[in-house]
Amino acid sequence: MSYNYKYFHGEIELKPQEMSVRDFAAHFGADTRGVRSGAGYKWVGFPVGHIPEWIPGKGFSKDKLLPVQRVIAYKKAPSKHTCDARCLNATGRVMRCECACGGKNHGRGAFSCTSA
Repeated sequence: MSYNYKYFHGEIELKPQEMSVRDFAAHFGADTRGVRSGAGYKWVGFPVGHIPEWIPGKGFSKDKLLPVQRVIAYKKAPSKHTCDARCLNATGRVMRCECACGGKNHGRGAFSCTSA
């Protein structure tokens, strides 16, 4: 089975990148939770469609940078069925999805599903 991975902060889909755990703690605070991408790194990202500002001599602005809270494995050929309890109450390091929300509601415990 083949999947595309989607990264979310709440309901906001992110374009992911890795950040060292040290930089993550400095930027977000030591008690902020995030999804690890590997030894010594966590996933962070900008909202999909957001283009960060380039600051000469400093690189890209970290304004709007958010920690990844959920990783969703979205099927490449999804059935796009209506969200149900499996979606809303999903748990795990990486959740699998093929419903209409595109992973937006996975693990959210929401009361109703909205299409992506």
